[in-house]
Amino acid sequence: MRNQGTNQSMRKILWWAIPIVVLLVIYIGGAIHYQNKFLPKTEIFGIKIAGKTTTQANSTLKDNIKTTKYTFKDGSKTVTTATGAEIGMSKDFGGMLTTVKNSQNAWSWPIHLFTKPTASLSKATAIINDDTLNQFSTSTAAKLNKNRVAPRDAALSFKNGKLVTTREHKGNLISATKLTSTIKKSVLADQNTVNLKKTYVTPQVTTSMKSFKNLKTKLTKIANVSGTFKIENKEVKVSKAEVQSWIDIKGTTMTISKSKIDNYLTSIDHKYGTYYKTRHFKSTASGTVDVPAGIYGWTVNHTKEIPVLVSAVKAGKTFHKDIIHKGMGYHADGSDIGNTYIEVDKQNQMEYYYKDGKMVMSSAVDTGNPNKGHATPSGVFDVWSKQRNAILKGQGYSQPVSYWMPINDTGVGLHDSPWQPQYGGSWYLSHGSHGCVNNPPAFIAKLYPQVALGTPVVVF
Repeated sequence: MRNQGTNQSMRKILWWAIPIVVLLVIYIGGAIHYQNKFLPKTEIFGIKIAGKTTTQANSTLKDNIKTTKYTFKDGSKTVTTATGAEIGMSKDFGGMLTTVKNSQNAWSWPIHLFTKPTASLSKATAIINDDTLNQFSTSTAAKLNKNRVAPRDAALSFKNGKLVTTREHKGNLISATKLTSTIKKSVLADQNTVNLKKTYVTPQVTTSMKSFKNLKTKLTKIANVSGTFKIENKEVKVSKAEVQSWIDIKGTTMTISKSKIDNYLTSIDHKYGTYYKTRHFKSTASGTVDVPAGIYGWTVNHTKEIPVLVSAVKAGKTFHKDIIHKGMGYHADGSDIGNTYIEVDKQNQMEYYYKDGKMVMSSAVDTGNPNKGHATPSGVFDVWSKQRNAILKGQGYSQPVSYWMPINDTGVGLHDSPWQPQYGGSWYLSHGSHGCVNNPPAFIAKLYPQVALGTPVVVF
């Protein structure tokens, strides 16, 4: 009875052992088989190389790669195709195959009967010729882009006094650089279809960008900036539209254009400034005359005014301010020359001194000799210096004088002239000065102490 029980137990063990041994033999045999061959389901670039040696797989790939087609789709539409050779895939895959084979473990072959083996293809990029691929991408993009629409960036702009947002437009223009990258990814992922939507040139600026939103907030504040300039006895409005025109917007950045503000201030100069203006002057003996610009007058001080305006706009604040000016003749009442001045009438060869609107002194004078090219220049000037016992020097002369009051920047001024035997009339046409206004000594001796520096001198 004991032997019979033992035999039954042995038979049961054998029944269990035989399948295990068979499976073990199959497993070991498979491992031996795949020692030098690719694991089940191995594919490279969509080509099956399972069960092949690296040499066999290399031959298979070389045979197939020339005719392997890659389809380029835009959505569901196929727009073009290309072979592996056309996109730059090389003919020898030995190095890459060796790398893939070395990454596989033959003892894991049963697992890959049901799952595709993972293989590192990072070194496989070497099998694509970059020059050929770049040339293909460039020519293909150029061909496909003929009837495509370029993307448009989102933009902010001022129109009719309001801040306007233009949303981005994606378009469908193909980027040659993105096409190259997408082809590489498709090839290395063993995919024969290239999705062209992934190659579209995308807008660089979108309304969802934080920098775009920040700029919009800033411009919304600036859009409401306006101002007022106090110019002498006038108020000049600076509209919102004018301020907006000073803003240069590019992408997600903005700058306040100093050159545009400069141009605007120049327009203020032309309208209100006096430095470059011909004046209508009511003379003593010649009626109303036109007097050209001299060195007397004022303009806007652009250098100082521009940064003040830039700061105001940046802060988004409405401004009310006096215009920053330079020069002479800027008066709160807009009187320009004012009512204290010296008048030199070349036609009548007369000089007058007005103080607080009343003529205090007058005298005949001798101005420059026009027949010798020394005519006294016309214009509105000012007494910018006063000197006693000066020596006047010029080409061919050196003349001491007791009273000297220069009025322009070329050496012309008022001075005594004891050498002149007479004044007024037509004497200046033959005996006039080199350009200065010759005053009788007794007259200028009384005039000199009364005239303050900066007194306007109107010559016509």
